[in-house]
Amino acid sequence: MSDVLKSVRLDYYILKSSYKAFVPLYVIAAVIGMLTRKPAITIAVVMIITAPFIGTYFSLYEKNNLNRLYGILPLGKLETVAGRYLYALLLGVVSGIIAGILATVFSLFTGNVMSYLDYLDYLSLSFLGFCLFISIVFPIYFKFPFSKVYILANLPLYLCGVIGLFIIRKTNFLKYVGLIVYYFSSHQYMIWILGFGLGLGLLFISFLLSYAVSSEIQKTDLPAGKPGRRLFFADNLRTALIVLVILHHLSVIYAANTPFYYLEPSKDITAIVLLILFQLFNQAYFMGFFFLLSGYFTPGSFDRKGPVSFLKNRLLRLGIPIIVFAFVLNPLTSIRIYQKPVSLTHMAMPFTWDQYFSRVRMGPVWFLVMLLVFDLCYWLWRLATKNREKKTAAGNDSLLTFRTMVIFILALALASYFIRIVLPFSKYVLGFPSLAYLPQYISFFLIGIAADRRNWLRKISDPLGALGFVLAAIATLTLFPGAIIGSGAAYLGGGTWQSAIYALWDSIFSVGVCLAALTFFRRFFDHQNKLSRFLSQHSFTVYIIHAPVIVFLALALRGVQIEQLLKFGLMAVVGVPLCFGVAYLVRKIPYAKRIL
Repeated sequence: MSDVLKSVRLDYYILKSSYKAFVPLYVIAAVIGMLTRKPAITIAVVMIITAPFIGTYFSLYEKNNLNRLYGILPLGKLETVAGRYLYALLLGVVSGIIAGILATVFSLFTGNVMSYLDYLDYLSLSFLGFCLFISIVFPIYFKFPFSKVYILANLPLYLCGVIGLFIIRKTNFLKYVGLIVYYFSSHQYMIWILGFGLGLGLLFISFLLSYAVSSEIQKTDLPAGKPGRRLFFADNLRTALIVLVILHHLSVIYAANTPFYYLEPSKDITAIVLLILFQLFNQAYFMGFFFLLSGYFTPGSFDRKGPVSFLKNRLLRLGIPIIVFAFVLNPLTSIRIYQKPVSLTHMAMPFTWDQYFSRVRMGPVWFLVMLLVFDLCYWLWRLATKNREKKTAAGNDSLLTFRTMVIFILALALASYFIRIVLPFSKYVLGFPSLAYLPQYISFFLIGIAADRRNWLRKISDPLGALGFVLAAIATLTLFPGAIIGSGAAYLGGGTWQSAIYALWDSIFSVGVCLAALTFFRRFFDHQNKLSRFLSQHSFTVYIIHAPVIVFLALALRGVQIEQLLKFGLMAVVGVPLCFGVAYLVRKIPYAKRIL
């Protein structure tokens, strides 16, 4: 932190000679406020003209060849970039205070007195505009010479404006904006959260992007450990994904937006919307992430066990859980007596075999079924190629580059768009609920295999992971709203333009989140203690048994009358530990550990 403060101090002294230029800027803002007789305009103008002025720092940096100065200072790239953003934020805060003082003075002269609540409203929204400008131009200035891109740096702003106009023309966006404005007007604190919170979030995302583009993205990090060392971060990441699966299915129960064993509908529109958004973001990447991790460990398992033992292991570890769930757990979970009240007469009715077999389904273990198919295809391919894949790929640790990532994203988006013409999200085929993501599942499994041979999980650079996170965030802010707002169910597929935008969004989002999560867990969670080891050992069992556990828990708590989001939170706090507890008991069954 001290190095970051040193960078801030250095930036202060470099720009110190230009501070006098702020005086005419404040005068201009004051004059505009006086002419319009609206003190709030003064706040907006001060914040808007302050943002471009901060960019002149990069001009001084280039004219005076300050890269030589920074090159000899004991400051790393991270500290330099962080200091630049912190310095810009401090200037923004100071300008906001000055703007507030000017607005207060002019409100007294004009008689248009503004309350402190209104002041916070305008200041928060002006701060958001300030942060938006900084967030766009700073990564450009960090990557390219200021003199070459100064004029072009504003083009992203115009592009956002064009995209916004396109969305407005093609959707009922203004109708939804009206509802949002009405909601914010009745919840004034939400304006402050939107302005200050989203503004700081944009700065943080922009900081990560600036750090990524100013670093050598293709430079490899040190390996996460010695070759052959267990990837603890991959185990911990898989545990986190299992917890996310539990939360995802809990959200389905309380959003009641898709078929499940038990649904608890609500009239709370806000809760339903938030839970559905939670599902959409999860669905965009987390099952594909499972396939990627599974693909990563597949070649090593084949190499160690050989063809016969590998096939036997896959059939036992995947086949037996599939059979047990389909023929035991799924019928148990889907008994209709648990879904709605019935009379004692109905309870006494005999249970027929037709009723039983009608409930034999693979349910959530569809993932295991598809994974078994992928593993069998890999097994056949290795037999057909007579293990040449192992010989030719050995020692190949080529790097994953940004160019490769972009090409893959575009190819995945195109394949996803075309398959969703015939297989939209809402269509179930042979019990598989999400074949709209089949291109992602197949490609991520293959990427996992390539990642093992090329050592990508150890070699992916931290800047590339940060860049993945930023791209996912930018795609969410720009593409996601255009795909779903006012489009009804058009984004689900069928060849619509909303479906094309949605396919591009979830392709960028899935790749970006996976890269970010891999590098994040590798840096901070590449170790295990007793708790994390316990969770990792039982995560596979939790995936198999979590459905009946959370369904029966939801039924037990259906009489609890609280807000839907609070109930979802209560179920999460109780349900996740309960699933791991039940998994612990299941693995105590004789011979269960050989499979689970």
